[in-house]
Amino acid sequence: MDQHRRRGRRTAAALAAMALTLTLAACDALPGLPGSGPDDGASSPTVADPMDPDAVAAAESTPVDPSWLCRPGEVEPPVDSSAGGTLTPQTVRADGNALEVSGSFHLEAGHRYRGFAPVGVLVPVDPENRGAPAPGFEGELGIEGAPTPPIVVRERVEVPGDGPTPSAVIARLTLGTCDDSPLPDGQFLLRLTGGGVDGPGRGEDDAGWSASGDVLVDVVDGGAEVVPGAVTAASGEVPVDLSPLQCGARLAPLGDGDELAVAVAEPTTSVSTLVPKDELGVSVTAEVTVTSPDLGTRALFQGVVLTHPGTGTVVAGARNAPTVSLQWIGEDGVSRTGRAWTSRGACGPDALRAGKYQAHAFAVTVDGDGATRLVLSDPWAVQVVEERNEESGEGEVQEPS
Repeated sequence: MDQHRRRGRRTAAALAAMALTLTLAACDALPGLPGSGPDDGASSPTVADPMDPDAVAAAESTPVDPSWLCRPGEVEPPVDSSAGGTLTPQTVRADGNALEVSGSFHLEAGHRYRGFAPVGVLVPVDPENRGAPAPGFEGELGIEGAPTPPIVVRERVEVPGDGPTPSAVIARLTLGTCDDSPLPDGQFLLRLTGGGVDGPGRGEDDAGWSASGDVLVDVVDGGAEVVPGAVTAASGEVPVDLSPLQCGARLAPLGDGDELAVAVAEPTTSVSTLVPKDELGVSVTAEVTVTSPDLGTRALFQGVVLTHPGTGTVVAGARNAPTVSLQWIGEDGVSRTGRAWTSRGACGPDALRAGKYQAHAFAVTVDGDGATRLVLSDPWAVQVVEERNEESGEGEVQEPS
């Protein structure tokens, strides 16, 4: 599938979400926060309408000198303080090397809005946690001894202002590299800060603002991509609805599958009720591979589940978790060994009785709107065979050690 078409689908979804967010932000616009007055030395900043997305999109970008990142320790960072306000990222739009982040904006009491000048730093992610920076990039950047990020900001849209604070803002950035090479593919976190804010008291040094969390960004085939259903994720996980996989639930696909495909290799077709000595238990396993035409980071959880053939309800391998991790799906997809225990932890009794069951491999993801999608493989038959313990002469299922 053409990369530009895939980016177009994600861009359209992100634009719709951004328009909704800005509309809601306009409805929430209030005058300054209560509790401040003459005794505070300065009143809370008044709140204005959100920034106009069309005006930001049509504005010319201003070149940015990334020397402070490309030559750490030789150039002063552009923002000394970022405690004057907070941007809460809510939507992301990506197109090639252009990136837009929008969200609600709040200034602390005593600060004055002088305009909006975003500063962005992109760092690679920790391979063990999609929501955290890679080792070496956790600390302050741009200082002596700090690593050089693989992606820097080359241009930005600056919005002038002197008056009420916008209730929602848009940070538009153009990405590049220190040596003008193509953007490297991979997973990145965007740390947003900015200036254009006066600190408390007249004549004081300029203050700044920071984002409430790092924004998730992918680069695929040299172009920036958003992460479907996730803007920020400090834990590397996002909320998900696994109710269709709970004990007793009737197993059925959820949603349109979001273009994921599930394949099964080496599935178990027969298991014993007898637990071998020194084993934790008996389970139905399969190699589960999930692929997608859209490469990049997705919320992804995969495994194996067993159902009763008569009712279609889950009897083993049930799942019930509030979040799933974010994973990179490459050209070869993601392969995991799925497991459904039959000798312990089954629904109802502790172990499955002898009989015929159906098994499915499954994949769970989250779409661009944050809705859970459940994709199932074709089913296969699994026989649970009653076997007797030759030493005891008993045929009952043994408890795991």
